[in-house]
Amino acid sequence: MTLEEFQPGEPIFFEQDIDYNFYIIEEGEVQIYIKDGAGKRVNLANLGPGETFGEFAMLDRTPRSASAQALTYSKIYRISEDGYQQLLTELPVWTQAVLKSFAARIRKMNDIIKEQNELVEKIRSYEFLLNEDV
Repeated sequence: MTLEEFQPGEPIFFEQDIDYNFYIIEEGEVQIYIKDGAGKRVNLANLGPGETFGEFAMLDRTPRSASAQALTYSKIYRISEDGYQQLLTELPVWTQAVLKSFAARIRKMNDIIKEQNELVEKIRSYEFLLNEDV
């Protein structure tokens, strides 16, 4: 486990990076985001002290699915794969908290997708109405 410091705006990792560490925020705020097809930033979560991020890449051994950036001055613990396995084994309450965090993030992503789909449908309906008036 290594304590790292990040300045506001400093990247922690980028989408598609190959890195199998995860992070625990001790102090500060971190934004997790992706870029859409047009290159626009889509905020997935703002995380604060005690919250974790970066576990997905470690668990499924795939490139990062999102980027992480410090929003404020932040102190963040970087945990290796071995350290992660040790935490899961030795701290069952912590393991349960991590699983709840996963569920909350998936629900948040589902909400974002739902909102985007609703917006697309509104745009299509509006375009349809415009075309009927012509």
